[in-house]
Amino acid sequence: MKKLNTTHSGTENRKQQILAAALSSFTEKGFTETSITDICKEAGASTGSVYHHFKSKEKLAAAVYLEGIRHYQGIIMRALEAEEKPRDGIFAIIYNHIKWVEDHPDWAKFLFQKRYAEFMGETEKEMALLNADFFSAMAKWFRGHIEAGLLRRFPKDIFVSVLMGPCQEFVRLYISGKATTDIKTAAQYLTEACWSSLGI
Repeated sequence: MKKLNTTHSGTENRKQQILAAALSSFTEKGFTETSITDICKEAGASTGSVYHHFKSKEKLAAAVYLEGIRHYQGIIMRALEAEEKPRDGIFAIIYNHIKWVEDHPDWAKFLFQKRYAEFMGETEKEMALLNADFFSAMAKWFRGHIEAGLLRRFPKDIFVSVLMGPCQEFVRLYISGKATTDIKTAAQYLTEACWSSLGI
């Protein structure tokens, strides 16, 4: 029997622990006020272990951001690909977008607040690749329904704006504590509004 690569597994686990500790520390103290020592204490890791994976606090913060994007996009795509009907797919995107924010409030706030932080400067290429793959997969799913005459043929930028714009605004209200509608009800209303614009 082939042996499991336990060294690689342990290393990846430690990396994830450091990322989680960094997010927790950034949430509690803010990025500027958080030190590597704080992150080490939160993760139960040595300074050497943290620097082995991440060369600076800035690179660690960028990695936290990118990990959040990957996680979010994975959730959305799995939910979308599980659906066959266009209206169900729209609901899946909207509901899981809001649910991800509810389930991961610290990550969501970090993503909203730090998109244009200085430490994100070196991640633009990787961000572009992640987004290109994500939107390409999403476009492929919707394209079949557009070609079947079940969805309106809008320009891509308009389609995405109609699909995600209202949802993003609700999430901003949710994060700021101003939303009063529960997420499933909100997703139903937003899907209905979106379908009235995109559906045929």
